[in-house]
This record gives sequence, C-alpha cells and structure tokens, in this order.
Amino acid sequence: MNNYFYSEHQQYLYDTSKKLYGEGLGYRKISNWFNERNLKTPRGSEFKGNYVFSILKKGKIREERLKTESKWKMEEIKINLC
Repeated sequence: MNNYFYSEHQQYLYDTSKKLYGEGLGYRKISNWFNERNLKTPRGSEFKGNYVFSILKKGKIREERLKTESKWKMEEIKINLC
C-alpha cells in the first residue's frame, strides 16, 4: 500500500489495528495492547478505544480514496501575456 501522507508510525498503527480488529479484538482491547507495549498515538498520548476507532475509520476512508482514480484531467493550458 502507498504510504502517501502517512508516517511509518501511523501506517504501523493502522495496519496493526486492522489486523487485531480482524482477529476479533475490540477497540478497548486494541488500545490496551498498544499501551502495554508503550506505543503512543501520533500526538504522543496514551491510547483509548475511541483513538483506535478513529484510526480504523480514517484509514478505511484513506484506502478508498487511494483506490479511486483521479477525476481531474489536465488539458492544454494557454497563457496570454499582456
């Protein structure tokens, strides 16, 4: 996956959260898993369940955005100098 705009730490947190959630752990248990390993949020705080929810929610949105092709199309540009 492209790490566009994600630091290595953010990508690790998302991938790990997604893996643990897929294995059946809830948000609180995932946050406890991170805290037991002294991992911090990207802003340096201790984890809470709502942080894990947010990581998964925003990561899913990001994945969808990266999968879609750009709707923008560059065409010929004219510049007129006065």
